[in-house]
Amino acid sequence: MRKILPFLFVLSLSIGNLFGQCTPPPDVTISGPVTGCSDRVATYTISTSAGATSYLWNITGTNSKTKQSDTKYSIVFENSDVTIEVTPMNGTCAGNKTTVTIPVSQTPNKPLVSQNGNVLDAGVTATSYQWYLESAPVNGATAKTFTPSNNGSYVVEAKNANGCSAFSNSFNFFKTAIKEDAIFGDFSFYPNPVTTKLFVDFSNRYDLTFVDLRGQQVLQQTALQGKQEIDLSALKRGVYLMKVNSDGKTAVRKLLLK
Repeated sequence: MRKILPFLFVLSLSIGNLFGQCTPPPDVTISGPVTGCSDRVATYTISTSAGATSYLWNITGTNSKTKQSDTKYSIVFENSDVTIEVTPMNGTCAGNKTTVTIPVSQTPNKPLVSQNGNVLDAGVTATSYQWYLESAPVNGATAKTFTPSNNGSYVVEAKNANGCSAFSNSFNFFKTAIKEDAIFGDFSFYPNPVTTKLFVDFSNRYDLTFVDLRGQQVLQQTALQGKQEIDLSALKRGVYLMKVNSDGKTAVRKLLLK
């Protein structure tokens, strides 16, 4: 019996040392956006934990998640809140689990810009708006409608109460009341309304660009001079702006295609 007791004591020390080697790593912190918008991508990273050999990630609330590294994931927000859980591991020894939940809101409908005279309309109802000219925000242009001072490519951002936003496509705006150069005094076109064939007459060399009221270029004719016949049969019925370029100068005419 005396010989067995020392053996049991040594065995107990060995087991104690074995379990004593399992040191839980410190907690991690999760960094990333605190709110989300549906159909948007976000990246979340964790702080490294001293002594951690790996990290266990558990992400719920989305089916679209991509591992960038052991400490980084990118996710696509869908239609529900997202929960991220990360547990630092030291071998088989687990540290404390860190959990964050990201509330997800619906993204507004995409704005569909239209032009009525010289006024642009965002086409959707939102909490706030911001208009941009050539990617730069236009000071004070924060309403659903906007009257630009200059021709150019405009985009509008529509934002809801939760801070989620959507951007329109670029809209090519042309003022219909531009003070024209005298060279366009002999420019003429007919008929208007037109069905399929448009006749244009101009003594100078000129280019024609046809733009719909959503600002999309639908037809272009270049290096023209004199009387020309333009086939519009491929275009949909509606109102178009016909932009005339000649010698670096511009004129715009409104055209109804019936």
